[in-house]
Amino acid sequence: MTSLQHPEQPAAIVTGADSPVAAAIASRLRSSGWRVERATGTPVVPKAPISGLVYEPGLLASADGARPGQIVDQLFDLVESVRPRLPTSSEGGARIVVVSSRDGLGWADRPHAAAASGALVAAARSLALQLAPAGVTVNVVAAVPPEAGTSRAAAEPSELTPDAVTAEDIARTVAFFLDDRSGYITGQVLYCCGGASLLSSLSV
Repeated sequence: MTSLQHPEQPAAIVTGADSPVAAAIASRLRSSGWRVERATGTPVVPKAPISGLVYEPGLLASADGARPGQIVDQLFDLVESVRPRLPTSSEGGARIVVVSSRDGLGWADRPHAAAASGALVAAARSLALQLAPAGVTVNVVAAVPPEAGTSRAAAEPSELTPDAVTAEDIARTVAFFLDDRSGYITGQVLYCCGGASLLSSLSV
């Protein structure tokens, strides 16, 4: 994979217009020098070439009625709609980050979110393989819902971080994948969960 080497200010699209997590991601990127366009729904037609795309489907909010097929189809439609505006490999390539949920490892109280999260990981890894020749990386940030302190406080082992994950924590993790220094990382899942992913064997 190549690094982003665009001479002008890099541009990104962040979906999830009503999401606090998406708002935190947009704010973090702007503070890092990105020009950010917020979007909701698909298709999205960028006004100019974009170097980054963040898909935030809302799985960190109430996702009891999540439809895995619909959420994955939205990702595919979104990628297809922006693909003509992504820089080529020789131009530095682009970054796609999917915001998913730790529920994909299994969680009894959120089976719909778990199914959608697992499907998103499979879709993102497949897109990573498909888009790698074009210099596009695709990675997943799997988080717990922001401020979910009660779940973590009740968790064992007791060494887990006691503070709740925040939207800013998730935003910083997304920014890591969008950074030009992460250009050789693709098809990966990074858990932003304060150790909750370690408890997957206790969730069934």
